Amino acid sequence: MPLTPHPRWVRPTHRPLLVGSLLLLLPMTLPAADWTLERSAERALSVAPEIDAARAERDRRAGLAEEAGRWPNPDLEVNFSDELGIQDGSGGWSVKEYVIRQPLPIDGRIAHRADAAGKRVEAAEAQQLQRALAMEHRAALAFHRLQWAQARIEQAKNQQEWTQRFAHIGDRRARAGDLSERERLRLNLLHAEAQAELDEARQVRKAALVDYRGVLAIDRKTPVSLAELSRPDTPPALDTLRERLDRHPTLYAAARQLAAARAEVKQARAERLPDLAVRMGRERSYINGGKETTNHIGLQVELPLWSQGRGRVDAKQSQAIRQDAERHVTKRDLGIRLERTHARLSGVLEHIDEHRTAVLAPADDVLSQTRRGFEQGELSLTELIDAAQANIRGSRRYIDLLLEAREHESDLRLAAGLMLTTDYPEQDR
Repeated sequence: MPLTPHPRWVRPTHRPLLVGSLLLLLPMTLPAADWTLERSAERALSVAPEIDAARAERDRRAGLAEEAGRWPNPDLEVNFSDELGIQDGSGGWSVKEYVIRQPLPIDGRIAHRADAAGKRVEAAEAQQLQRALAMEHRAALAFHRLQWAQARIEQAKNQQEWTQRFAHIGDRRARAGDLSERERLRLNLLHAEAQAELDEARQVRKAALVDYRGVLAIDRKTPVSLAELSRPDTPPALDTLRERLDRHPTLYAAARQLAAARAEVKQARAERLPDLAVRMGRERSYINGGKETTNHIGLQVELPLWSQGRGRVDAKQSQAIRQDAERHVTKRDLGIRLERTHARLSGVLEHIDEHRTAVLAPADDVLSQTRRGFEQGELSLTELIDAAQANIRGSRRYIDLLLEAREHESDLRLAAGLMLTTDYPEQDR
């Protein structure tokens, strides 16, 4: 079973998806209909400055990659002199020499530099997707906590209604002499506690709504209504999620960073060779009493007397080793997190099912039977209050379990690299 209410299976692509291009298609208007988890995630991505920053970094890397594959520009030198004016007696200054100097990259250093820059672009694309995944996770948590706050209000309203009925019954029976003043006060206290619970639930919802509106950049005047909090579906098998873990945006970005570091090692080795440049010039001068133009061509080469570039190669090799180690650390930690969140979600789902059958349904039946018995004078007030408090604890616990399951579901998507708003791209490792 998928983690999302509407399954989106993996669709192979040949290039990483750019979240920014997809977000341009999202509507920016805010209809008043119920907000779903998927729509909340789409809205969060469309307004998140984190995505703008990741997109800008990707564009910066693309600009550097565009320049990395180009040859260095030639140098043009023009020399002015009064030598010719002195020789022919005319005086003044004139152009004496034109020189063009073109550096010649050798040993494939441009190809290595372009390869490394291209892999940095791929890493930036993966990091952009990673930012989107994290933003979806934040939006999902805000969405589910607002759902939970709304569920608490509904549960507190129900408690307030039936405790109010109990208080009315207690008042009526106390006037008839069937209930002591102390027992009547206990029923009124139960109703007052339910009212206090309802007031607290409303305050909690206000705080959750502030967080939700902030993440999605929703105006305070825009109405917000969510789908009801419910039990999530059973997650995919752990082995299935492990098989696709290498395509996690974080791991893919780490792999691209490693590939770029290795390409930069090759670039550093190529740059150890001395720079070579071709110098072509044309000079005007006096030869045998007349003006003549002579052409010159020459080679310029750096003399590697003080530095042979070994330090740069060693530094790049060490950077590649560090990138490889960090990639293994990331893969290890993601695997641990994936297994832990999968186990927690599976355990909470089992607990929800057990709680619903072993606690919630019996608590409702007991309260209904006890209420009828109390109204008919067959059961004591103590039995009624015990049944009411057991029902309250059971319903509160059930709502808390639903929120816990939804939070673990969001954590599992984050650990597995599963997105709500896009099909996950296949990556060539």
